[in-house]
Amino acid sequence: MDTGELLEVMAARRSVRVYRSGQVADGQLQLMFEAARLAPSGANSQPWEFVVTRDRAKMRRVRQIYSDEWKQRKLEDPVHYKGLKKDYVGDVSALVLVCGDARTKRVYLTTRQPADREKLFQANVANAVEHMMLAAASMGFGTVWVSVRKEVEPELRALFKVPRSLRLLWVMPVGRPRAWPKPKPRRKVDDFVHWETYDNSKLRPESQIRSWPKS
Repeated sequence: MDTGELLEVMAARRSVRVYRSGQVADGQLQLMFEAARLAPSGANSQPWEFVVTRDRAKMRRVRQIYSDEWKQRKLEDPVHYKGLKKDYVGDVSALVLVCGDARTKRVYLTTRQPADREKLFQANVANAVEHMMLAAASMGFGTVWVSVRKEVEPELRALFKVPRSLRLLWVMPVGRPRAWPKPKPRRKVDDFVHWETYDNSKLRPESQIRSWPKS
């Protein structure tokens, strides 16, 4: 694969929230996990751990867990809460729970501050997830980042028997998109690249610190 082909895969990756029925084979999942295995990590600590399921009953339970959280947050703030429903987690080919072994933070020998260790730890696991998402996209599968907030963590942890020593960070659905979302606007390279020193004329005003429109 040359650089142009790699960029095509990156451009094809989407955050998919509408899936159609279909299976993901063992070999396809293994390729995604192989991509994760090759991700970089601080001190080569490789903190990632993945729990994968294709069990429909478990997926339906995950959907209910997220649905209950959405209803509670909407009840608490019916006007301002704009969180997206996550019903799609019950309709995919596989769910991957993304965990990290926080004990690996102790091997960052040159990183002393706890906050710095935490940033590096989460970046390491995120590297593996992004590798998996690109591998999935190359095979025509859609994925999306799903946060594991404190409201849903205990039930997810119990359902999948995740040890207390592991951090439960994200859920990654994998499945065939019912339709590929259209690409969202992207900033131009020249808008965020600064040569030698930061170009303050490119600093975005407060009015531009917002979610980018979908089209």
